[in-house]
Amino acid sequence: MRCHLSRVVAVLATVCVGCGSPDTGPGIPTSAPLSRAETRDVYRPPADGRVTAAQVETYLSILDRVRLDLRGARPTPAGDPLTTVPADVAAARARGVNVEEFLWVKERVLEADAVAMTARLNASALALLEKTLGDLKARRADAADEGSQKLLAEQTAQFEAEAERVRRESKLREPDFVRANMKTLEPFRARLAAAQEALEKP
Repeated sequence: MRCHLSRVVAVLATVCVGCGSPDTGPGIPTSAPLSRAETRDVYRPPADGRVTAAQVETYLSILDRVRLDLRGARPTPAGDPLTTVPADVAAARARGVNVEEFLWVKERVLEADAVAMTARLNASALALLEKTLGDLKARRADAADEGSQKLLAEQTAQFEAEAERVRRESKLREPDFVRANMKTLEPFRARLAAAQEALEKP
């Protein structure tokens, strides 16, 4: 489950705000190369891995700043992806926010989103599997010949095995700090979703 979660977080990170976007806005030098002086932020994450409400508020303020700065921005040629500063990182630096702490909070938000997404996908998959199983069992009961009954029985067994696998995966618990972070983020869900939706609009 943790490996699966890591993959989901990686996918979410590729579509997150400011990840190599060629658009720039006022005060956000997204094409500026990183210097040694600009990479000295140090942040030691808490041992319990839990974000605070204050950190989430700061994270949201950066998303809002990026959204405002990108409003009306003109496309510019993309720079070297190895040296280009993502818009959210540039906004955090411009506001004097510790970049390493900002990135750590961002990862925790993506991690919580991945857990919620996985739960929704599992629930949807299980509902579909159970509906399919119901249909197969009904068809098996009405099958006119032994061959059809056998085929439907094999299909039923395959879908039952898959449903059991999804149930097992759904029961796997994430670490305590992930569940704690999900609880901390819950009051901010609407704002986080609105900010992300606004940033993803052309």
